[in-house]
Amino acid sequence: MNRGDARPIETEIVLVGGGHSHVAVLRAFGMKPEPGVRLTLVARDAFTPYSGMMPGYIAGHYAHDQCYVDLGPLCQFAGAGLIHAPATGLDPESRRLSVEGRPPLRYDVLSIDIGSSTDIDDIPGALEHGLPIKPLDRFLARLDIFDANLLAGSPIVVAGGGAGGAELALALAHRLRHLSPQVTLVTNTPTLLPTHAPAVRSSMQKLLSRQGVTVASGSAITAVEQREVLLANDTRMESAMTVLATGSAAAPWLAQTGLAVDQHGFVQVGETLASVSHPNVFAVGDIAAYTPRPLPKAGVYAVRQGPVLAENLRQFAKRGPLKPYRPQRRFLSLLSGGGRFAVASYGGFAASGGWVWRWKDRIDQRWMQRYQVLPDMTPSPDAAPMRCAGCGSKIGSDVLARVIGNLDTGSAVGVLMGAGDDAALLRPPSGQVLVQSTDHFRSFTGDAYRFGQIAAEHALSDLFAMGAEAHSALAQVTVPFSTPGIQEADLLQVLTGACETIRAAGAALIGGHTAEGPELSLGLTVNGFADEASLWRKAGAKTGDALILTKPLGTGVLLAADMQGKARSAWIEAAMASMLLSNRGAVPVLREFKASAVTDVTGFGLAGHLLEMMQASGVGAVVRELIVPMLPGVSDLIATGVESTLAPSNRLAVPHAPAILLDPQTSGGLLAAIPADRAAACVEALKAAGYSEATIIGHCVEGDAISFDS
Repeated sequence: MNRGDARPIETEIVLVGGGHSHVAVLRAFGMKPEPGVRLTLVARDAFTPYSGMMPGYIAGHYAHDQCYVDLGPLCQFAGAGLIHAPATGLDPESRRLSVEGRPPLRYDVLSIDIGSSTDIDDIPGALEHGLPIKPLDRFLARLDIFDANLLAGSPIVVAGGGAGGAELALALAHRLRHLSPQVTLVTNTPTLLPTHAPAVRSSMQKLLSRQGVTVASGSAITAVEQREVLLANDTRMESAMTVLATGSAAAPWLAQTGLAVDQHGFVQVGETLASVSHPNVFAVGDIAAYTPRPLPKAGVYAVRQGPVLAENLRQFAKRGPLKPYRPQRRFLSLLSGGGRFAVASYGGFAASGGWVWRWKDRIDQRWMQRYQVLPDMTPSPDAAPMRCAGCGSKIGSDVLARVIGNLDTGSAVGVLMGAGDDAALLRPPSGQVLVQSTDHFRSFTGDAYRFGQIAAEHALSDLFAMGAEAHSALAQVTVPFSTPGIQEADLLQVLTGACETIRAAGAALIGGHTAEGPELSLGLTVNGFADEASLWRKAGAKTGDALILTKPLGTGVLLAADMQGKARSAWIEAAMASMLLSNRGAVPVLREFKASAVTDVTGFGLAGHLLEMMQASGVGAVVRELIVPMLPGVSDLIATGVESTLAPSNRLAVPHAPAILLDPQTSGGLLAAIPADRAAACVEALKAAGYSEATIIGHCVEGDAISFDS
């Protein structure tokens, strides 16, 4: 991504996890991009919750969007790539991060901010029958399920006597007040909130009593059963819902990395937040064990670590001096009290009331605004050394050889010479014709692996639109100006993604060309074979035929919005899933139901490709605009004026078409003309084949006009 930076990429910084410190890093790099540095965020979740607002969210005072940071727009602002997948391992010696479902990522500098999970290893039944508070997204999803099954007066047990446990008990009591639940807060300490002043403990105890929460102190939960919990003093306690806030545990894979970790598996860091064993690895927030002095697992530390981490990542890339992080000895805690009431705690000071809630709310809302309302930035490109063109722009042979050696390019019958030779040599099957197409476009995501998958699906779609079987492909890859190590990593990611898609289509990658340039791009020339008589063409649609679309529209609008930081991550994930859905599976269905004409919907939008089909067939069409399927978020974005840069050109071809039908599609669906009496059954068969949004969007009519019926 490397927004506004004309220099070659020299340093690859990978952020693992979307925690409080990492969102601060992204904002800092968005406000001031670092020349020669590329950021990539690897996150299991596309939204990161602000811990300070979670008790209020659980209690029902906030909506999701008020207290979650959407990482997609923030990454766009930072010029950072976003890989929406969990990290699963790390090899710090080879500087490779393992990511679920894709090749390892190379890095120069790595930072870990993945939070922690609830420590329940020593509590039998806790995972099966209980609700660990962390990871928070899983807790909230399961909480909704438990909520739906609770009866009036149900007993609820919350384990954990720290501030988090007390806030959680109060939030649940308020959330479920319509059921008058019997909430019990269980703690193994003699008193609640042992690290806070007596005045704070007294205020929280009064709040708990006022909301009907009973406190059982001095004995820990030792087992969780379906309707009961067992305490260390052998007491059994009835519980319809057991919530556990019982301390923090580290991700198990960290202990296998070779990084220095403490006895609990947390990454040991020094005063600069760098690993004590590997100086190019940083860790912050709950996952870090700060060796100069122990720190509680509290969000306030992650928030304060963010600016220091951002500066140190920047300085590490520039080989400058790192800044020490100086954690505060005391900090202000504003504890939620269930309703719109809070308790302030600072050293020996305590205060409580509705005014404390309003104070806390202003602070929390101000923090969220920093990451939800991002300034418009127009960076000035830095001057860069001139790069060679012509054959001088090719990727080095050593890099290329290593990448090709690590690829599974697939195999196909009839390939006499493939990758590694000067040219590919194919022998077509007897009696079949060669069907060939080519596509090429710039990357629209910082996830090179996923881009490779989608680019290959897009190219292969031309073959499927004609009813041909894919056979082979040639790739033309441009990787960004960067160091050889970064170029090799980019090339491996994009070609691995492309090869996986090509192999899944029953084809093979048989050669290609590589070059360096200002940004990542991929082109594919694809080959297929078919009996000539069985090929579909755009011509052939007949009056009365139904028009079926296999996928929803809107990728152009969504990708444009994503570039502007206006698209929600959930919308982009839905668009990516649609683009990754191959059109290959629709071919046998459309053939079974006697498709008379087929095309794929890509750059000219549905209206443009429909116009081509109707002109070739000598008929007109009526499209029912309101039932054309759209991806999530598209209608909202169109209403605000967002459109792709190609849409105005498409509008010249079909001036009266609605905006959604002019939207250029990347890896869009197939548009088919089907005999009217077979159309409904065809749609059902398409849905059964995985095309859940397949829809009859109109029909063919006499004449040569295309009209749009709302």
